[in-house]
Amino acid sequence: MGEKLITGIIFLISVIFFGIAFTIPPPHTESPLGSAFWPKLVLLLLFITSGSHLARLFLRTKEVEAELRRRAAEKQKSEEDGTGERLVAKLVIFGMVIAYIYIFAIRYVGFTVASPLFMMAFMYITGYRKPIMSTVISFCTIAAFLLLFVKATYIPLPRGYGIFKSISVLLY
Repeated sequence: MGEKLITGIIFLISVIFFGIAFTIPPPHTESPLGSAFWPKLVLLLLFITSGSHLARLFLRTKEVEAELRRRAAEKQKSEEDGTGERLVAKLVIFGMVIAYIYIFAIRYVGFTVASPLFMMAFMYITGYRKPIMSTVISFCTIAAFLLLFVKATYIPLPRGYGIFKSISVLLY
């Protein structure tokens, strides 16, 4: 019942915001995609995926739902027994704290500096302990995001202040 409710709410919100996206005014600067392209695209994808998931939920029988719940509980127990890992609330809270620090810091140190540091810290706390690969993965991911957002779609990313802005300007 809860999954149907949440999926239904997401479906309705996507429809409402998709309608609102048509009222977004055109950008003040020349842009090949327009200011409403990305909101419309994301909301359309959200509408399609939540709608199809909602349809599957309503077509599922009670017996199938009970079997899926039983299998999920068995799978979680076998994974916990096999790996010895448990859901640790401290790790979840620490990850949330790092995410909030990132959100606050990105304005001051810029996307190009804050994002690789955030990614490396998050990989470390989730158990990935290879510093060289962590660095390579972080910087390659940030390069891909810069190409996608700044060069391909002309969406500016935060550059930071002072020396951090100089680093951002140097890169893009």
